[in-house]
Amino acid sequence: MRSLPKPDQLLGLIVLTYRIKMVLLDYDLTLMSNLLDFYDAYIVALKKFLGKTVSFTEFYKMLVNHTLDEFLGEGIDREAFWRFQRKNIRSMYGYPVDGAYYFLYWVKNMNMKTVIISGRECHPDVIYYELRRFGLDEYIDEIYTLFDLYVIGGAEEELFDKTWLIRYVLKKHGIDPSEAVYIGDYRLDYISSKKAGVEFIGVAFDPERKECLYRVGAKYVGENLYDALYYLIEIIK
Repeated sequence: MRSLPKPDQLLGLIVLTYRIKMVLLDYDLTLMSNLLDFYDAYIVALKKFLGKTVSFTEFYKMLVNHTLDEFLGEGIDREAFWRFQRKNIRSMYGYPVDGAYYFLYWVKNMNMKTVIISGRECHPDVIYYELRRFGLDEYIDEIYTLFDLYVIGGAEEELFDKTWLIRYVLKKHGIDPSEAVYIGDYRLDYISSKKAGVEFIGVAFDPERKECLYRVGAKYVGENLYDALYYLIEIIK
């Protein structure tokens, strides 16, 4: 884990935060450690579309090797599959990732807005109630999911693309892309950030996922939100 700045050093950086006014956050596997919830939703979708399941061990291997989609084989409507899966992620087993409280506390103290942009396709209240359960709701200003994308009338260029939502949030708050940072764990998080012109910080719980983010072009990739705070301060400086 990266060496963390002392509280007085962080407070001294508040005067510099004119450069970054908003932190955009992915939710699943970025702010919340909820791999079992993702696994359960994948199994429900497999049963519906393929009539079979896989063990958690098999699922984990496919996840870190980015072969979950390949496992579906031919003849499957992938858009229908993944939209069904992301609509059925239930907040049952999740808990905040390492550094979540520390990160959000200091981001708020540095006068930055915090907005979740999630790849789930559920009502934002589902995420809000989980945040409230862990006492994180007070640190989050707004929540958007891919449910909002369809309600507002946005466009998803490919599955899990968040570019339109990122641009929508920035425009709503009058924030230039250079004044925002997006934190996520998935390659589409990075791609969406790049298309929107927003700096990206990756969070990866597994070396293979970290390597994937580096391969697609991410400059900053850490293991948790302690590392993300370190990189955020580097960007501010």
